[in-house]
Amino acid sequence: MIDKTRLGIPFFDETSGGVYRKRPVLCCGKHGSGKTILALHCLKQAVKEGEQALLLSSWNPRDLSIISQKILGFSCDDAAESGAATLLEYAGIMASPVFEQDVTLPPDSFNELIQIIEEKGVSRVIIDTVLPWVAIRQKDRLAKHVFSFIQAFDRMGVTAIFTLPKPVSPLAFTLKNLLEDLTPVTITMDVDDSGTRTLSVNKYLGESGMPPPIEFEIATGAGMVPVQSEAASGNAVNTDSAQQPASGNPIRFASAFKNT
Repeated sequence: MIDKTRLGIPFFDETSGGVYRKRPVLCCGKHGSGKTILALHCLKQAVKEGEQALLLSSWNPRDLSIISQKILGFSCDDAAESGAATLLEYAGIMASPVFEQDVTLPPDSFNELIQIIEEKGVSRVIIDTVLPWVAIRQKDRLAKHVFSFIQAFDRMGVTAIFTLPKPVSPLAFTLKNLLEDLTPVTITMDVDDSGTRTLSVNKYLGESGMPPPIEFEIATGAGMVPVQSEAASGNAVNTDSAQQPASGNPIRFASAFKNT
């Protein structure tokens, strides 16, 4: 029996039936396309379904909480304080990660993340962005590194949602392709110069044809909604441009809230 769970994006879930439970989902998109809003939708859905969730983000936690409350009407603070979610931030990562820069996290940090997931009984992991875990400069080791990373989450039996910046170099495209090959469901989010956003399903394991791109807006109180929806009349928000931890410091984990 095929087991699915809702991703948390209504127009996606209605057409696809959600995503495969205990398998990864990859969302790739350029700066400003709404990847962080997608991550918050996933977190909200996990809490709604009673799943134990973990969100690791490069966002300033105060900004993340404000955006979540305003755009989705969902309180990250309440979810964390109730124990329904664990919110972690990357500390010391640059605002706009670049694949060619040395932003890879050390193995000890990954072991720490796995320990947190296992100790808290997390069943849904959202990592926005996955780049520091998978970006290594040695091209000959990249395939094995990415395979090991994906396998680690498969072994833990969690539904994992990874966001990834749009690639801008040959090595970054190689990384994206490797992740896509190992991920059952892959999504691309885009935004053009006029601010029009689209969501495309590039891969859905078991399906032969992909639906056409869906144009959407980010509306206050509703989040990601199709442009034809009446709910899309809210104010559009650029979510990828908020202040993030400054570069130049060692990369480490930090809890976004004192009690998490």
